[in-house]
Amino acid sequence: MLKKPVLLLCLMLAAGGVAQAQKIYKWTLPNGDIVYSDKPPPADQAEEVKLEPLQTFSAPPAPPLEDTSAAKDKEKPAGYEQFKVTSPDNDATIRDNNGNVSVSLSVTPGLQSGHSIEVFMDGQAIGSGKSTSLTLTDVDRGTHTVQAAIKDSEGKEITRSNSVVFHLRRGGV
Repeated sequence: MLKKPVLLLCLMLAAGGVAQAQKIYKWTLPNGDIVYSDKPPPADQAEEVKLEPLQTFSAPPAPPLEDTSAAKDKEKPAGYEQFKVTSPDNDATIRDNNGNVSVSLSVTPGLQSGHSIEVFMDGQAIGSGKSTSLTLTDVDRGTHTVQAAIKDSEGKEITRSNSVVFHLRRGGV
């Protein structure tokens, strides 16, 4: 039973090679139509079409698949299981005429010795220290983002929190 598929495969491969080796003819009909065929016309009015060699492409080897459990281990920085902005809530609207916004962070386990937290608003560093809560003052009205990073004693970033978007509304006069 296995011999038939193998024989069929061999015949198909051989036929493919023969098909590629055949000639192609081109001629023009009296009404001006151009005809291409693998069979020459009855008269000697056809010319043989010279085909360029087929262009081939070898795909580069695929990168090896990463073990997903190993990828998750790489994502967790050593020593910190969780670091996130807990306040304000994402997409929260804050109403404060003085432009004060309270920011709270959660670090699990607590901040390690020699590490500090740097807070960013709209991508710009606005302060650093060891506290997990602070108040942003005189923030302009509008939409802003807040995020924080934990840095080691050399200033190298260890991990970064989620980014939270908030909208500040200040009353008009």
